[in-house]
Amino acid sequence: MQDRCDLLVVGAGPAGSTAARYAAETGLDVLLIDRKKEIGTPVCCGEFNASPAVLAEALPNAPGLDELFPVDPGQVRRAIRGMIAVSPQGREYGFDLDGYTVDRDAFDRHLADAAVRAGAALAPETTFLGREGRRVRTSRGDVEARIVIAADGPLSRVCRFAGMERSAVLAPAITCRVDGEFGDRLRIFFGSRVAPGGYAWIFPKRGCANVGLGVQRPAPPVPVLLRAFLSQHGFAARDVQAGFVPVSGPIQTTVRGNVLAVGDAAGQVVASNGGGIATAMICGRLAGLATARHLLAGEPLEAYERAWRSAMGRELLAAAGTKRMADRVFASDLLIEQAMRMLGARGIRNVIVYGGVRGPGHGPDRKS
Repeated sequence: MQDRCDLLVVGAGPAGSTAARYAAETGLDVLLIDRKKEIGTPVCCGEFNASPAVLAEALPNAPGLDELFPVDPGQVRRAIRGMIAVSPQGREYGFDLDGYTVDRDAFDRHLADAAVRAGAALAPETTFLGREGRRVRTSRGDVEARIVIAADGPLSRVCRFAGMERSAVLAPAITCRVDGEFGDRLRIFFGSRVAPGGYAWIFPKRGCANVGLGVQRPAPPVPVLLRAFLSQHGFAARDVQAGFVPVSGPIQTTVRGNVLAVGDAAGQVVASNGGGIATAMICGRLAGLATARHLLAGEPLEAYERAWRSAMGRELLAAAGTKRMADRVFASDLLIEQAMRMLGARGIRNVIVYGGVRGPGHGPDRKS
């Protein structure tokens, strides 16, 4: 492994690989490291991506959507046409929602391969150990890096060494795969017996579904809740993975010294639904470009902070505010039932998809 580079990216998920790709395309010497032996595994994720049209509605100021999200048919595991939200008492609220599910392991490898094709060097099985100035210690030796991008998840070790805060609220989550055919609509389930303070889901794929749940502490352990949910639906699980999702909104500062934070490490997640693939890629692109402009043209690294907040800061803060309000409702199944009845399908779509920031294109308000 090389011992010096212009940019060291720690974490080859959607944020890190996208940052590495865009920086490498400018001619920078980029090293992308990941602690995993095989990129993309294991991962705890619902594996759903909204369509480019939905993303454009939800994040109208985000640049580069056409570049980042051409729908590659080879990555699509099921085209999604809608969502059904199920209340604690079993009442269903259906609405249109275009998107697709992916296999996150293959999707992450696809993004890492794109970074390599752009010129980045990829070093799997390489763990970040610490940093002093430009000198970064890894499990495979020291690297001198002019800039470091922290893309190592919600428990970011890079952010800790840089003196940056980490997300204040991490929601436990767990996923698995269940074999079968599940149609073309996402299903999410609310209620204290299913997923206290969060929701459970069934997201169709080709020949199987991604089934999982996320909760708000305090709650029973997520493996216990998942077993109960699977039993309720008569499902048999495989490939179980657990993790955490940052749901308190973006961290206060995403640039410190020569370190930039992106993706889950920066809390760049839509807290009202826990989704973070698209936001990670958008911010990864901005981080890679900001690094290049800094090293090649002398532009301050803080331009990255301004760029991503302009692209989605309002929406992410609104979603975090919606999540905090929802936490009070989630304290009671009766309140959840009343709130869902009051909102109706259109309002539920607004809260889940747009984080409470109303988008222009809403599907019909109907019950399934």
